[in-house]
Amino acid sequence: MSLRSSPVNVLILSGDPEIQDQYKDVFRDANITSAKDVSTLPKEAYKRTFDAIVVESTRQAPSGEILKQLHGIDPARTLIVTGSRPVLKRTSSLLQMPKPQSNGVGQVLCLETFLEHKVEDFVKGMRNGSARNLHPMLISAVERPLITLALKETKGNQIQAAELLGLNRNTLRRKIQDLHIPVKRARTH
Repeated sequence: MSLRSSPVNVLILSGDPEIQDQYKDVFRDANITSAKDVSTLPKEAYKRTFDAIVVESTRQAPSGEILKQLHGIDPARTLIVTGSRPVLKRTSSLLQMPKPQSNGVGQVLCLETFLEHKVEDFVKGMRNGSARNLHPMLISAVERPLITLALKETKGNQIQAAELLGLNRNTLRRKIQDLHIPVKRARTH
């Protein structure tokens, strides 16, 4: 999966320099505009569209009120992260991506590296909660979206999805039932 060639525009509204630095690291290849609050934003920021907005909410300035002051935000097209300082600090680690690996031709995010990073977080979180049977939990957490995406890619054709996944058709049908995956077959014209 190659990284986006056009830069991502990110707005960070927080008075905490640590939060600003954390999110600058999360969105490391983005065009970042940061300010303490809306009143200190540069005028050109109001003309931009942002792909992600991080807003520190306080009692004096709730995030909903701050977002109303920013015109032209489409919540369907913009990642909006709001919360108090402690919430924003914890959330930045959830959004953290491993550094892309270069293959000499361009920047590429290795799927194995990404999964290793996310599985590590999952295992640490489950270990802290004294969970058992991590393998079946993790497999079902990965298997459901994988099967769903294969079905979407094949427009609901289970035979083609089974071939794509390298599964027997009956095995795929059993997994669809066991994982309660809705199947919608697209009509061919």
